[in-house]
Amino acid sequence: MNKQLKTYSAVAALVVMTILSGCNKGEIDFSYTPAEPCCGQTISFSNASTKGDSDSKWEWVFGDGATSTLKSPSKIYRKAGTYMVTLTLDGKKYQKVAKEIVVYDSIPSFSCSAEGDSIGTYEQVTFKALTYNPYNLALSYQWQLPESAQVLTDDVTSESLQVYFTQPVDSASVTLITTLGGVESIKTQKFHISRSPAQSLIISTPDNQLLRQRIYSLDIAQPDTITPQNIDLSNVTQLITSGDMLYIFNMAAGDKGAIYAYDMQADNLQIVIKCESGVAECPFMSGALAGDYLYFADEGNKHIYRLPLTARNQVFTDGTEQLFAQTDALTGFETGTCSGIGIYGELICIGANNGIYRFTEADINSGVAPATSVLGENAVSALKIDQMAGKIYSVEEGKLMVRNIDGTYPAELAAFVALPSLLNISNKKNKVVYGTDTDVWSLP
Repeated sequence: MNKQLKTYSAVAALVVMTILSGCNKGEIDFSYTPAEPCCGQTISFSNASTKGDSDSKWEWVFGDGATSTLKSPSKIYRKAGTYMVTLTLDGKKYQKVAKEIVVYDSIPSFSCSAEGDSIGTYEQVTFKALTYNPYNLALSYQWQLPESAQVLTDDVTSESLQVYFTQPVDSASVTLITTLGGVESIKTQKFHISRSPAQSLIISTPDNQLLRQRIYSLDIAQPDTITPQNIDLSNVTQLITSGDMLYIFNMAAGDKGAIYAYDMQADNLQIVIKCESGVAECPFMSGALAGDYLYFADEGNKHIYRLPLTARNQVFTDGTEQLFAQTDALTGFETGTCSGIGIYGELICIGANNGIYRFTEADINSGVAPATSVLGENAVSALKIDQMAGKIYSVEEGKLMVRNIDGTYPAELAAFVALPSLLNISNKKNKVVYGTDTDVWSLP
């Protein structure tokens, strides 16, 4: 080590981050000594508050997991870094003050804004150099990062960097090379990069693959292939997710036609129902999940089928065992094909080429016209119900429409050049997601 570096005493930089709310400035305050603390040194915090009395309760939080209830405590930081110290009076959130203290070591080092040594993918973190330079010597930095690191600040020679990582890895090395007065110092820290939870798009591709593409606020991750083994994806018409379970509708000809249930977490594939080899027209065109049931419909015969979600290894022959509703049982629904099913409580909505039909299960089996008439008069090519908000979304002759569950207040959200082949609702992010053969879009 350079002899001059050995003589350095560390320094603390102090920034007031939060001012009082609900009382006058300065009523809750503290100071500390020595003015230039370093790790391993005892720091005395002095309560300078003008509010409070002998019965007051003081709560100190030192930013490294340690706390104190003394009015004026002492503290030793064992590691250089940036710490937020908070003083609260009588447990009231409006009677507190927080100050950020940067504790330096005697040699150059750096801190990370993440807690501990674990960082989530696509989680923004800040690396900050900690260098004491009392004599204003020439100072420069050079950061070295893993390939998966994406720098949000352009310059890797700056004092601090804002970074996120795109790939999980057990041990990722971050190195800071500090040159102070011509003397080079190298500091390396290792971090565990874990995969962060995220909303995902599940995509079926023309080349018989399933992809999962995670969407983060900072970026969109590269898609992962999640195609299970022993599955035919030659004619996938719909994908429905429920937690970790993915239902795959494959309308291939003959005994290749099936609905699969794929547990993406456990990588476990099961057949819900499969066509018998002699079935001429596959019924697995579109579907919906509601309650304890899986609903599905064919393309041309306007039949709707239903199975318990627990059903596995069923065989579709003529559909008698699974039949839920058919054209002659849906009074008033004589024309068009079923382009989508939506379930809302006991209400069943069916998209057709002349509007959206609304039935209850009692209506279907009553042989009389339902009390509610058809909604709209345009051809419906896709249908989805937002269970949480009670809205019907539909694609009607090149337009994305939304209306209340009772059919009132229809409104156009967007017009398309290419009709969407999928339509989904993302309640957590308040988005409508739709996709064509080449692109996926979203609307708030």
